[in-house]
Amino acid sequence: MVPPMRIALTVAAVAALSAIPAALSAAPPVVLVQAGHLSPGEPGYMLQTGASGNPFGLESEFNRRVRDDMVTRLKAAGVDARPLAARVEPLGVAGATFVSVHHDSPGGAAMVGRAVTGRGENWYHGEGTGDPSATPYADSAPHRKPATKVTPAVERTSTALATRIAKGLKAIYTPGNGARGKFNGLVGRTDYVRMNHFYGYYRTNAQARVLVEVGAAPEDNGFLKRTDVIGKALTAAIVADLKARKLL
Repeated sequence: MVPPMRIALTVAAVAALSAIPAALSAAPPVVLVQAGHLSPGEPGYMLQTGASGNPFGLESEFNRRVRDDMVTRLKAAGVDARPLAARVEPLGVAGATFVSVHHDSPGGAAMVGRAVTGRGENWYHGEGTGDPSATPYADSAPHRKPATKVTPAVERTSTALATRIAKGLKAIYTPGNGARGKFNGLVGRTDYVRMNHFYGYYRTNAQARVLVEVGAAPEDNGFLKRTDVIGKALTAAIVADLKARKLL
């Protein structure tokens, strides 16, 4: 017969041990980091190959460098960070966060957009020319289906993340870091359709979905050269957001 004291200690020990696997088994949050315009492209947008003139040549190469820096930093912070190209794979991939990295063209600005409700993804002529439309043109190339949805909950979470990213980007978008262009911050929900209804938002089921135009070439080339500074700031904003959502 086991003494009552030993039974009590055994029960307490089992309870303590059982709590450890539960804590350790909690999966790290998934963060999807997309290098905008990086091949392979997205059907319906294949002609949107990005800007040029940054210190690394094509926009896609700048985006890739920042993406890879962010993925490394996010993994070090305990995040399940996954790099994406322009074509989001797998279609409908879930996650805590989706961030698409870009830089703007001459005369553009550093700014941050986010997924908002009110309409679906942008449609263009052919594979991505002309003005964005809420409905397909007669000559619009087919898009992959099914598209995911942007719900009011997704908009709220996306806006919170975009606000943090805009604050973090503003802090480093300085003359001392080589910035010479404009900083527009968080764009209004109806002000920049190309950013707020970006196709990538409709290819993932991430809870927060944001697009960042880090700056504009060639005005901001001194700044765009600082991919480590940019990656660090964007990562810090994402990690702060995950912690605020109690996901990290």
